[in-house]
Formats: sequence, structure tokens, C-alpha cells
Amino acid sequence: MGELTLLKIKEIKFSSDWDRFVKVSDTSGYPHLFNWCRVIQDAYNHKCMALAAVKKGQGMEEICGILPLYRFKRGISRPRLVSVPFFDTAGILARDREIESFLLSRGISYLNRGMVSGMELRQDAPLACTDKQLPGIFSEVYDAKVGLSFHINGSQERIMAGFKSKLRNQIRKGQKNGLTWRIGKKELLDPFYAVFTRNMRDLGSPVHSKRFFKAIFTWFYHHGFILVVYYRSKPVAASFLFRFKKSLANPWASSIKEFRYLNSNIFLYWQMIRFACNMGMESFDMGRSSKGASTYRFKKQWGPEERRLYWYRWESPGKETRGYYETLTIDPWKKMPLPLARDWI
Repeated sequence: MGELTLLKIKEIKFSSDWDRFVKVSDTSGYPHLFNWCRVIQDAYNHKCMALAAVKKGQGMEEICGILPLYRFKRGISRPRLVSVPFFDTAGILARDREIESFLLSRGISYLNRGMVSGMELRQDAPLACTDKQLPGIFSEVYDAKVGLSFHINGSQERIMAGFKSKLRNQIRKGQKNGLTWRIGKKELLDPFYAVFTRNMRDLGSPVHSKRFFKAIFTWFYHHGFILVVYYRSKPVAASFLFRFKKSLANPWASSIKEFRYLNSNIFLYWQMIRFACNMGMESFDMGRSSKGASTYRFKKQWGPEERRLYWYRWESPGKETRGYYETLTIDPWKKMPLPLARDWI
């Protein structure tokens, strides 16, 4: 099989090999794709450290595992390694436990050298490695979040018929209320961003820079889509969509609170499901939620499957964690003038 070695991906040749490995892996997600390194560096200048486990044998090199890490720094705090910032899952992707352990130990080695304050990995499934393999390093796992995915099981008519009568009536109410929608790409970025920033400001959360979404279309033009819902020509709900393999993912969706009485949120999700169906997708990835939260209850009414997410955190030697939490909510942010609340991440 050959001996495992570590490769830091920089060259175009190896970035192509990286994506080839991602696309054939059964457990990969769209945030594993290499061009996210370029998107995040272009938008925020967070340095990407793309680690690949390589087996060499008979004059050939073969990638058999990857770990995309970013040197993530906010304000005056010390940098941390994160895989991948801003996404639900994009941790170690490996063919077997030996390769997973090899990549994890290489990531942990940066902590031992004092280069960063800690490391965070967000995984779709528990890591097989344990702390016993990493003496002197303290870790914890946060598993209160779940991923929700809707299975596309036939035509739009069949999908609609599978919903409960209350949900079907809410979808029809949105249509009767005069809601319309458009699907497109960067030409819809302005109305999407207007809705997105307004909603996130009202929730008290900083938002992505518009540069971030522009960079996605630069590096993933054929994968990205924007869907906007209008009421009397005014954008009232919007989402950003990403196609990968046979799944359509929705990483960012928002609606303006004053117009939700029109069922704009319900109408938005139904149009996303219809779009996924028309594209021949097998699933619609609704993203993550905390069990019991309002977003969780909203998504569960569509009948999605859920899977537990495993977010790991390791601290540098000599430090202890103080409980894992994941929130960007800042109460004073809700009172900030909208122009000032943009482009802060």
C-alpha cells in the first residue's frame, strides 16, 4: 500500500487531485472542495493550510485523506485552526482510521508548537481517534447541533402530496398572497444581500461581507445560485444555494420579519425544493439547527432526515476549555443602523 506522508497542497496539480478525492468519497461535503480555500482567502485573508495524507508506491502518489485547516483570527485574539470556518461540516475526510489518526496528529502538532491557541473540527460523524492517542492535549466535543436533509422522492406533485395539509395550505397561501420568485446568480446578489443583512441585523448577528459571496461566484460559478422571493417587486425572502454531487444545499436563507405573515419563508423553502427537484437532485440540505430551536421546528415540518453533528475542539497544552458554545448573537447589534451592520465578519 505504501507509506503515509503529509503534503501541504499549494500546486494546481495537487489541488485537482484533492477535488478528485473529494468527489469520489461517499462522506464528503461541498465545503471540502479546494476552491473554498481561495474564496475564504480572497474575502477574509484567512490563511489556508490544506493537509493531505499521501501514499507513495510504485512511483505514484495517491491522496487518501484530507484535512482543510484555516488560520482563523478575530480581532486581538490569538489565531485558531478551524476546519472550515463558516460551515457546518468539513473536517477530516479519510479512507480509514489509520489515515484519520495520521491527519489528526498532524493538526494537533501545530498546538504543541505553540503556533495557535487551539483547533476546531466539525465532523459529520464521530472521530475514531481518542484522547488516549494524544497525551497532554485536552479536547471536548459539542453535539447539540443536527444537520437536516430533505429527500427528493419523485415529482413536485408527489412531494406536495406527502406534506401535511397545514403545510400545503401555507404554501398555497403564499401563492395567493401574490408572492413571486426568481432564480439566478450574481445578478441577484444585491436583493439577496439586502434581505440577508436586514434579517441578520434583526437577529443580532454579524453578516458575511458581500466580497464573500462575490468570491463564491468567482470560484464556483456553476455551483452557486440565488433565489429571491418578491412581494410587489420588493425582495422579502432570499437564499443562497450550492449544488454538489446529487444534493442542493442551502447554507444561507433569510426573510424580512414584517412580511412573514404572507408565508414568505414557507414559499421560499418550497421554491428551493422545487428547484432541487427540477435539477434532478436526490436531496435538499437544509443546513444545521439546534434541537428544539425555532429554526429546527420550522425545518422539521418538511419531514427531513436529521443527523447529529460532532464539533471537536482542542486547546493548546496548559489550557482548559470552558464549555463549547457556538453563537454569533450580539444583543446591541439589533439596534445598529443597517448600513453599519454590513460586512463585519
